[in-house]
Amino acid sequence: MGRILYLDNLRVFLTMLVVVFHTSIAYGGAGSWILKDVDDSQLSLTVIILSIFTGVCQAFFMSLFFFLSTYFIPFSYDKKGPIVFLKGRLIRIGIPLLFYYFIIGPITDWFAHFYNRMTLSQFYIQKVFSFQQNFFGPAWFLETLLYVSIFYALYQFFTKPNKEIEKTRNFPKGKTLVLIAFIFGFIAFSVRMIYPTGTGIWGLQFGYFPLYLLLMWTGVAAYRQKWLENMPAKLIKTWKMIGLVMISIFSVGLIATGALSGNLNFSGGMNTQALFYALWEPFLCFGVSIGLIVYFQKRWNFTNDFINRLRESASTVYLIHPPVIVGWTMAFRTLGLPPFIKFVLVATLSVATCFIIAFFILRVPHMKKIL
Repeated sequence: MGRILYLDNLRVFLTMLVVVFHTSIAYGGAGSWILKDVDDSQLSLTVIILSIFTGVCQAFFMSLFFFLSTYFIPFSYDKKGPIVFLKGRLIRIGIPLLFYYFIIGPITDWFAHFYNRMTLSQFYIQKVFSFQQNFFGPAWFLETLLYVSIFYALYQFFTKPNKEIEKTRNFPKGKTLVLIAFIFGFIAFSVRMIYPTGTGIWGLQFGYFPLYLLLMWTGVAAYRQKWLENMPAKLIKTWKMIGLVMISIFSVGLIATGALSGNLNFSGGMNTQALFYALWEPFLCFGVSIGLIVYFQKRWNFTNDFINRLRESASTVYLIHPPVIVGWTMAFRTLGLPPFIKFVLVATLSVATCFIIAFFILRVPHMKKIL
């Protein structure tokens, strides 16, 4: 199986979007981030715009990331077998995860909040080695992929499914997708009664995981059933439209449920806003994800030297982007610029800086075997 160029390019796009997404939270978007340079408790046009942006992104981009990541798992496992497969995953996922947890995450947090209150060694003793708090940060994605890889390898090893007689299934019909969207919307709503969005264990926000798990399974199924090569044209057109409609509905739905009056309870609980958000999320996710996959199939199914550099750097960019964003945020903190202007400047500089740094990191001997 050679490289699938449009999926590589889509992964680069999503990586850039992650950097912009986290930068937007620093300047007022809804969500949690290491360092903020705005009072997001006060409603403003910037807070509203960036919160809509983060809300829309959160509904699809990490789910689509999981889809792309699990899409290639079956091929890798079939080619390598369980032992070599797991060894490779432990190296390519486990080592970067540990490096982030014990190096990048703590140093970034110390620099953002504690550098003028305690030394780095004191911070490590009090916060890191005591496990008083976790430092998974965005590396929770790698943590999850590691669990999924282990589970997949164990499942394949012990069940030994016969791929030669495996039943081929067509791409799910539109009605099926609607039913699945409602089911998983209600599941997410129920989970968020216990774990509202932003809460969980070991850096895993369980409120989002129903959709994540669905897209992980879909990635494996899409590879086995060749769904990406056989998506019905009518279904594509319908769900692209649904995705666009859902983007506009998001702000309308929040306003209708009292967002402008300060009522923002979509993170969870028995309330109309949380129910709306949980049901809206999978519809937008399916629509935008299908739309992006098809768009990149048609428009970005090519490569060149520049794109190759971006592709090979994407995983490293994901790993190193937090300290880069924090660094640029602190650099712009004292400038008397409007928050939205800062967001645009810091997001642009962070994306460029991350890819430049990643390029040089990958020139270090043996780094390409890990990252």
